[in-house]
Amino acid sequence: MNYINKSEEINVGHQLIFALINNVGEYHKFLPWCSDSRIISDINNQMSAEIEISKNFVSWKFSTENTYDINKKINIKLIDGPFNHLEGYWKFKKLDDYNTVVELYLEYKFDSKIIELSIKPIFSTIMSSILDSFISEAFKRKEGSNV
Repeated sequence: MNYINKSEEINVGHQLIFALINNVGEYHKFLPWCSDSRIISDINNQMSAEIEISKNFVSWKFSTENTYDINKKINIKLIDGPFNHLEGYWKFKKLDDYNTVVELYLEYKFDSKIIELSIKPIFSTIMSSILDSFISEAFKRKEGSNV
């Protein structure tokens, strides 16, 4: 099993960063490795979503079921994709109106050794920078709202 556990205190309100991370349908607009993303359904704080990753001539899709507590937590569970297991969460801890601690925890295992050999290096690179990507976009949106 592979694990990702990242946490960072950021100078962005918890509502902005939660809304950004929870809006899977917008990922393809600002995440460089995301070629497509869509929300399949979003009912009663339970979302099904699909993400297509394209990087270094490798492309794959996966879908998740995300249950969320608005502005606090997003639980992620695999529906379909090149994984045998994918599960985790995003947590958002409001420090004050302008600062939030964001935590990402993810555990995953690929379907096969062949898939792991071709996808893991790319997926690991993406996951090591994913929090930074969201933070960067949050700062852009925060500055845009102050204009």
